[in-house]
Amino acid sequence: MLKTRLFCTISIFLCALFSSRAQDWETLAVGYERIIFEGADLHEVNEALAAKAECYKRLGRYEDASATLLRIRMFALSPEERQAVLFQRELCYFLGGDFRQAAALVEEVEEESREILMLHALALAYAGSYDESEIYAARCISYDGESPYLQELLDLYASHPPIRRHGTAMALAFIPPLGHIYNAAPGEGVLSAGLNAAAAAFTVASLLGGYWISGIVGGGIALNYTFMGNQQRNSALVDINNNNSAVLFGESLREFFRKAL
Repeated sequence: MLKTRLFCTISIFLCALFSSRAQDWETLAVGYERIIFEGADLHEVNEALAAKAECYKRLGRYEDASATLLRIRMFALSPEERQAVLFQRELCYFLGGDFRQAAALVEEVEEESREILMLHALALAYAGSYDESEIYAARCISYDGESPYLQELLDLYASHPPIRRHGTAMALAFIPPLGHIYNAAPGEGVLSAGLNAAAAAFTVASLLGGYWISGIVGGGIALNYTFMGNQQRNSALVDINNNNSAVLFGESLREFFRKAL
């Protein structure tokens, strides 16, 4: 009975998949979950989960699709099926904007097609791993032989955004506004330097005026907020700049693929 029900449900899904009319993918997803809930065997559960993930992809709910694919029992799959699921997981992470998770799966998905190579290159580029991305991008455009766009691709990667380092930013942040300048935020750096100078001036003035408690306690608290806030902001700016730069580079790479492929 379960096999018959699964066959019928999958048939409905396939008909919906190739229909030009708007689909109620949510209802289909619920139907697949019902198959799982009613106690289907391991093979049927995996098939239902894969089909449910596809429904979520059609809905643009890539996080839900990724979570559904994670429920698949990989040990029960053949090597080919396992590769297909891993590819779909990487694709869903990428489409959902979780580029680091997508990049983490690159080494697990075999390079069986140009589409896989392109996904690897894009996932790594959007994650800021430019050197690794360049290798897959070159393999992608040269998949069927030497590409006339290879030099243009190499030039694109040669001009990739600089990668800002947390260690460098934190070291420079000890002297405001150098950390902010390193993070391309000079305006914030001037403000931070002013706040730190004001806190230091208040402390010194209080101590010189004989207000030892207010100087030590109040000045210490003020300096702690301004100086530590400066450190924390610079650490956050490193991530923001690296992420934003990687996304912009990824968009450039995507445009390149549209032209070269």
